[in-house]
Amino acid sequence: MPVDPRFFRIVEGISAVDLATHLGASISGGNKDQIITGVAPLPMAGKGDVTYQSAGPQVDSVPVAGAILITTADIAAQLAQLAKLESQQTILIVDHPRRSFAAALEMIVQAAEPESNKTSIDRSAQIHPKASVDSGVVIGARSVIDAGAVIQSGVVIGANCHIGANSVLSHCDIASHVTIGAGTVIGDSGFGFEMTKDGAIRLPHVGIVRIGDGCGIGSQCAIDRGSLGDTVLGRSVMIDNMCHIAHNVQIGDRSIIAGQCGISGSVKIGADVQIGGQVGIAQHVTIGDGAVLTARSGVTKDVAPHTQMAGFPAIEAGQYWRERAALRRLSKPSGMSRKKQ
Repeated sequence: MPVDPRFFRIVEGISAVDLATHLGASISGGNKDQIITGVAPLPMAGKGDVTYQSAGPQVDSVPVAGAILITTADIAAQLAQLAKLESQQTILIVDHPRRSFAAALEMIVQAAEPESNKTSIDRSAQIHPKASVDSGVVIGARSVIDAGAVIQSGVVIGANCHIGANSVLSHCDIASHVTIGAGTVIGDSGFGFEMTKDGAIRLPHVGIVRIGDGCGIGSQCAIDRGSLGDTVLGRSVMIDNMCHIAHNVQIGDRSIIAGQCGISGSVKIGADVQIGGQVGIAQHVTIGDGAVLTARSGVTKDVAPHTQMAGFPAIEAGQYWRERAALRRLSKPSGMSRKKQ
């Protein structure tokens, strides 16, 4: 899967054996001279793509022939035993796959140079003199960019958008009729890291943010770009002030998120979901269509469609309120329910 050429580029001519040498990895199977052409999440990795696997094998998470897989010797052996590892795949054997993949990204992915010839700002767009707009930016008809806003190279903004004062947009694709509040940051690197004996190592994030038509994003929000793949907001998603949307989050059409919510990496939120204020959602959780998460819920597990959740850890709302009522009854002094004699 190629990276978005507006923001990143794959260094040309690096082969699997070159990467193995850089990582100090041994090679098993495949084509050692395979030229690297992209990076991708494990289930999406195709020929020439570099990916990694740090957990045990899964039936639906095996790269196709020609992919370059960074993993441990134990996992490679398990895959081979399950007949899920084809001889055409190139396997780089390391001790710490995620850490080595971070080093691989540093070697094979670089920031793209701004392309001034791709700058396209519609004549009807209104850009404040104190806004900063880099070369290679596309801004559609009748869009408004307020004072202090920073629009970095490669960003696309559709028609009839309003970008608030002091907001910062990078590594993102904004559709039409989108409103972004003051001080909001979209497209910055996510909070991905790998721990080592010398401390945390930040993982490069080479995805972008995609925001659909008609979305409204409040002030002082942060929406991080994807690590591999993209962070995606569907159509007509509404996000209140001071919310954090982490890397690779997927939000379905017409979902509503109230203020001060924190959504961890790789969360999948369906369509028409309602999320109350100060809700926290743990990473890799899936929220079904039409679900309701009441204010200050702490969601640690998947939520079925059209289910209302409450509490921490969040449970079905009816059960939560019944348990709260039972606790109140138990906490009353024994004489409270008796009439005074």
